[in-house]
Amino acid sequence: MTERVEAAGTRTSRTQGLRGLIGIAAIMAMIGGCATGRVSNIEAYDEIAMNKVVPYPDRADLRKRAYELIVVDRPAVGIDASTLVKPRAQVRGALLRVAAEAGAAVIDQSLSQLGELRTEGVLVELEGRETEDVTGADFALATRFSKYQYSAEWKKPFKLLWQSEADVVGKPGICIHRAEVEVDIQLSEVGSDGKITKTYALEHSAEQGNKDLDPACTIAPVTLGVLFEKALDEALSCLNIPLGSKLLPRGHLTGHRKAPGAERHIYRISLGSAQGIRPGNDIEVRREQRSMSPSGEEIREERVIAKGVVTDHVRAQQSWVALDPTKATGALLEGDVVRPFLSDGLLASLSGPDCDSILAER
Repeated sequence: MTERVEAAGTRTSRTQGLRGLIGIAAIMAMIGGCATGRVSNIEAYDEIAMNKVVPYPDRADLRKRAYELIVVDRPAVGIDASTLVKPRAQVRGALLRVAAEAGAAVIDQSLSQLGELRTEGVLVELEGRETEDVTGADFALATRFSKYQYSAEWKKPFKLLWQSEADVVGKPGICIHRAEVEVDIQLSEVGSDGKITKTYALEHSAEQGNKDLDPACTIAPVTLGVLFEKALDEALSCLNIPLGSKLLPRGHLTGHRKAPGAERHIYRISLGSAQGIRPGNDIEVRREQRSMSPSGEEIREERVIAKGVVTDHVRAQQSWVALDPTKATGALLEGDVVRPFLSDGLLASLSGPDCDSILAER
């Protein structure tokens, strides 16, 4: 964690925190009113017939809730492979955590090429979630290091104006040790000719200042290793929101009920506790649009049309969401895509690394 002690930095952090709080309040206002999470007697609600999306999701789409992915290590040009053994393991570990927290399942992460054979099956089971038979990955995360570099700079001891050079001879200077890392993580759709969906470029450094008499600035290997781990850990933490949002489970609207004599609506979705859904979670309803590319490839795009909150009625593979259809930007249809909404919290905006300078998405 990087602590900001300057007054200007503190004011900036408070401003960001206030904006984050305002954003949360805006979301709550959007899903507020009649959209609350408590439903006393769901059987008392009247069933409302729903129009269906066209084309309607097939059986495979309806059963496919959690994404599966593989992690691939790409070769690093100009970097000794032996120095990247631990850093690559650290990157894979971070990606596994992001995937697990988002609700995705990771299968064989020991590949070096996308086309190689792999062992089918879920190698990392997610606690509290049911695993389905794995027939192939949906995404591949390919990691490539482009920089893993150490440098040091020795600064002379501070000399007061009335002191001579002889007065500071023998006094220690300051060695600034710097560990720099740069790694690209490509998210690709499997089965779409290796189409790259998103590239996350992480570039970061960690520094440590030590008093030292020796301008050579020697450092213990263990200390240097910790410095590299810190730089990489801070950089990887910036992936929690953007990458996690891509890997969140994906379900559909399957039913609609309305409170008798009141304008309160609840919608059944095909996501439940097995996919990590909990009461109070924010849910987005998305309208899927399909088109065809000039090469004949089907393209699927989604846009958010409504937001709601999960009620206290949650089962393993389904739950009920309270939302106001009058605030939706389109008619809510059976078969519409639903996904949890992952947002950066207030605490994250007040502390942590400066992800705007670390992470670049393209």
